[in-house]
Amino acid sequence: MKQLISIVVVLFSLIGCLDDQTKMGENAISYLSFKMELDTLYYAERNVEFMIEAPEMKQESQDKALSYEWQINYEVVSTERVLTYAYDSCGLFPCRLKVYNEDGAIFKEFKLRVPNPYDEGLLLFSKYDGHSIISFRNDNWPERGFEKDVYALNNAGIPLGTEPVAIVCSPTEYYTPYIYLVTENPFRFLKLDYYTMQVLEEIAYPEEGVDRILEKDHNLYIMTDGKTLYYDCHNAYFRNNFQQGLTGKYGSFPDAELSDRVVVYGEKYHRYLLAFDMKNQVLFSANDVLPHPIKDGDEVVEVDRIYGMLLGVSEEDILILLEDKNGQNQVVYLNISEQYVNWSKVTVFEFKSVYPAAAEINGQSVFASSTKENILYYSVGNEIYRYNYLSAGNFPTQSDYTVGVSGSLIKKMILNEDKSELYVAVDAPNGEYRGAVYCYDVETKGLKWKEEGVAGEIVEMLYKPRNRSYNEN
Repeated sequence: MKQLISIVVVLFSLIGCLDDQTKMGENAISYLSFKMELDTLYYAERNVEFMIEAPEMKQESQDKALSYEWQINYEVVSTERVLTYAYDSCGLFPCRLKVYNEDGAIFKEFKLRVPNPYDEGLLLFSKYDGHSIISFRNDNWPERGFEKDVYALNNAGIPLGTEPVAIVCSPTEYYTPYIYLVTENPFRFLKLDYYTMQVLEEIAYPEEGVDRILEKDHNLYIMTDGKTLYYDCHNAYFRNNFQQGLTGKYGSFPDAELSDRVVVYGEKYHRYLLAFDMKNQVLFSANDVLPHPIKDGDEVVEVDRIYGMLLGVSEEDILILLEDKNGQNQVVYLNISEQYVNWSKVTVFEFKSVYPAAAEINGQSVFASSTKENILYYSVGNEIYRYNYLSAGNFPTQSDYTVGVSGSLIKKMILNEDKSELYVAVDAPNGEYRGAVYCYDVETKGLKWKEEGVAGEIVEMLYKPRNRSYNEN
């Protein structure tokens, strides 16, 4: 019996130890927790000091001395409560805050994005005071506006030609992205670093000049003097298979003279250039190099000038704006698809509609289309009109936007990725820097922002996207 009593006493003693609430020497364990959370993503500018303050802490039993440790990219950079630091690299970096006292530690992970100065935003290529210049507006710091002449800033001693011709970006998911630009007087075809805009090399170009360049899927489609040339950005070589199929030794159209107003259509890995041969009055696709006259029913449309070609709501729907031999403007809605006929795969051209277009459209008009709705944007002077190309030729009589002051000329229109904003590049009639950009809300048609005096006479505007392989979350 005495042994049983002893065992019970021992058990109660153990339970008492497990539930001990006493404060031995008034130094109870004080567990940590955050009163507020850190953000999951912070932005900083390269080599510019930034500050992140550690959140206020809660200590369970009593306040004890706290210590801090900040890591960026697995390296300890500070042991202060407030991180004050200037990071010297660009990219997306893992970060961790460690807060600890004598009893334990708590951790919080987050990310730091340090964008390149030219990471993502609007790019203008223009002529100013006898020079070719690039202006750039970084979307990470829109309040700073456009920075002018960023090429010269990063390429001292490597001048461009006096006449800007073309500029394209080649973002890519798997390879190294680049920027390509062409100038005349003298002729230069340069490859630039995508993030720094520094010249990497001058490309040995096999032709004499460039009229226009299109980029798609890390490939360049170059138009020059009625001919076409293809450049593989990843493997850095030129090809002219399409041109050889037309005018080469075994080509069927030795006198082909292609308009430089072309479009690249088709799904990824099946992209093809579509061009119109002014000599033979037919369309050619690089997919089959077979002639396709533009037809309105059974009648062939004879073309005097191609104003523009652009994609519709899908990668196979194409809009062609032209002037026919009678001086009448026309809009052609075309679908190109691959179909099986008698067990063979063939390219089928379906002309869905041909309608008279607005008479005001001219050689200075520029165009844009939305892949979310059947809308064609076209300009006349400083006015922008919207045409529903499924409306059977019902062109508007009043403009939707008046851009800039009277006498301004619209040079380029582009829609942002989700088609919610319309960017318009304009040359003002006078001023030292005539180039300006206006941004409109597509739904409300209201002006969201504008920047004037940001470039010379504008040749090209494009949106430079953040390269996917560089800054993925």
